[in-house]
Amino acid sequence: MIINKTQFPVGASFNSVTNLQNRFEQLQLQLATGKKYQTLSDLGSQRGFDLTVRNRLQRLEGYQTTLQPVQLRLDFYDQILSRLDELEGEARSTSQPNGYGTDGVNLTTAPNTAKSQMAELVSLLNSEINGRYLFGGSRTDARPVADISSILDGAGGRDGFRTIAGERKLADAGADGLGRLTIDQTGAVVTLAEDGAHPFGFKLSTLSSDSGNVALTAPSGSPATLGVEFTGQVTAGEKTRIGLTLPDGSELTLALTAVEGAPENPGEYTIGATEADTAANFAAALEAALGAAGEGELAGASMLAAADNFFNGRGEDVMRVDGPPFQSATALMVADPADTVIWYSGSDEPGSARQSVTARIADGIEVEYGAQANESGFVEMMRSLAAMAAENFPTNDASSKDRFDQIARAQQKRLAESNNGNPGSIEVITLEMGLALQRVGQTKERHTEYKNQLEGLLASIESAPIEEVAMEITAVQTRLQASYQTMSIVNQLSLVNFMR
Repeated sequence: MIINKTQFPVGASFNSVTNLQNRFEQLQLQLATGKKYQTLSDLGSQRGFDLTVRNRLQRLEGYQTTLQPVQLRLDFYDQILSRLDELEGEARSTSQPNGYGTDGVNLTTAPNTAKSQMAELVSLLNSEINGRYLFGGSRTDARPVADISSILDGAGGRDGFRTIAGERKLADAGADGLGRLTIDQTGAVVTLAEDGAHPFGFKLSTLSSDSGNVALTAPSGSPATLGVEFTGQVTAGEKTRIGLTLPDGSELTLALTAVEGAPENPGEYTIGATEADTAANFAAALEAALGAAGEGELAGASMLAAADNFFNGRGEDVMRVDGPPFQSATALMVADPADTVIWYSGSDEPGSARQSVTARIADGIEVEYGAQANESGFVEMMRSLAAMAAENFPTNDASSKDRFDQIARAQQKRLAESNNGNPGSIEVITLEMGLALQRVGQTKERHTEYKNQLEGLLASIESAPIEEVAMEITAVQTRLQASYQTMSIVNQLSLVNFMR
């Protein structure tokens, strides 16, 4: 009998061993790299799902790269806006009407205090992080606000706020200092009239009298005119009141009181022998009252009006008096940047200031976090502080207290807590930035959770569990050793060996 080793399935055995060897090599590579597959083609039917997961992870990483600087900027906004809110409160508390201090010390220190606060305001509005300025809207590569010296005193041949305010004072006071009003007395009739239809000086608003012997002609016309006629003798103590609107929009009432004998106090006039004499005395007292108000309240209101024109808000132009001559000016004009310092040079686009800077932080989700130094909350503080900083209140000047009170009252009103809910206020901006920061934080947290899920899915496809791989290597190695031994025995089979 002949025994032939070819009867043993050698070819199949070699294929099995080869497969085991290939698998052993794969397992060794998986153990070394931690990956199930080394090429995309090895993924087979899972290739499409794997690519989808990877693409999604790349997009998440891109959003997370965007979120990091956005969150940092919003954190800076939170700190800066908190300080601006504190500064607003300090500015409100340091300028109190009638708060002149001992021997009028506050009159002397008020401008310096306001200038110091204004300097901090300018510095905060010029805040930057990594070369990116935060309060210039979409223009982030340059300081949005000029330096305080240029703003107040001008620079490079361009006029600053002090010059603009001085021109406005001249235009409001007029050549005779009566606030662009003219007085005419004919017989028993006194007429008071505006000298033209323009935005300067006093504007006539109301007229009233306690006396039944005074006939009144209420302010009317353009330019407005009013009349006071003495139809009989007035009684001592009776008052005639003339209401005036100041350039900053505030109201002032001049009360003229009839007295017997020589006047002892401002605003008093002597009852004359005839109605015409009384009218003449009334006209003289009115002229004196207008002159005093022109140096006091009107001058303070002029400073505030100039600040309103110079520190333009969103969508507004910088304006100044069209002159010279200024005492007889009849209009404002748009300031030319060639001869006027423009305090704000950031972007001023239509729409919400927040929309001037946006960032996409997720699919279909954008966060808006732009801010502009010419928003109302910042501008009102700048106007109030500049008006106080650019004014002087000599203690030996009788008009100083009236001018101080006029500006201080405006500062209290413009920076009042009651304005916190107005669009563009510091508090509203703080709230909007806080909501943006909260949204960024929530989105970042969602991205982290989603990324962990996707990485888990990707690991289930691509990663090779080390423990399983090690166990399989041991099993494959055992099978290979057994296969090698079997193949060795078969290879040694022969008739000679069989016959033994």
